[in-house]
Amino acid sequence: MRPSRSLPRIFIPGAPTEGTIELPKAEIDKLRKVLRLGAGAEIAILPNDGSLIRAIFDGHDAEATAVEFPKTEPLVHVTLGQSLPKGEKLDEIVRAGTEIGVSHFVLFSTDRTVVKWDAGKKMDRIRRLETIAREAAEVSYRTRLPEFTLVNDLKEFLTKFPEADVLSEVEGVGRRLTRTRLGRRVIAIGPEGGWAPREVEMIGDLAVTIGPRVLRVEHAAMVAAGLLLAETD
Repeated sequence: MRPSRSLPRIFIPGAPTEGTIELPKAEIDKLRKVLRLGAGAEIAILPNDGSLIRAIFDGHDAEATAVEFPKTEPLVHVTLGQSLPKGEKLDEIVRAGTEIGVSHFVLFSTDRTVVKWDAGKKMDRIRRLETIAREAAEVSYRTRLPEFTLVNDLKEFLTKFPEADVLSEVEGVGRRLTRTRLGRRVIAIGPEGGWAPREVEMIGDLAVTIGPRVLRVEHAAMVAAGLLLAETD
């Protein structure tokens, strides 16, 4: 029997653990046209509940054969609050963050955020990020997809997550971000131009640092998330 880690993997949230599993057309096309799989190929279906279903692909649907419970999700649940960056940086943050093990992405604007999401296209943008996260989760052998939440600004984020640590570029911040606490952690990453003075005041004692150097926003997000998730598997 092939190790489940080596099987082609697709997420089908809520997939049944027995009998025939109906596959969405997009997943069928991926299995047949991208992965070049034919009838009789063994695949792994991820129901998004921490389990993995081994199944036989028949060219259109799949027949469940066994259920496994891989220990691939981190023991710490990390929520990454991210101010909206320019260009494709958010795509990379979501892709790499998912692979590292981030469980929840919360997106918001700040006083110095340049990117403005059109109200009518917000859900389209979230769906794009969900697709990126799904692909990253499949590649990295995760068994749960990260969640996405959109809030208006830092104030709303801190109201929703008062326990958050907020990465600050202000000199003299004495508290280092550490991985001493397990369970649930929340970290917020600011905009490319830094927090505005009123936001710095709002952050107050929630401010943390990851060191003396100034990092690009996408690198800061990954270093912070990686630090919280390191050695917690």
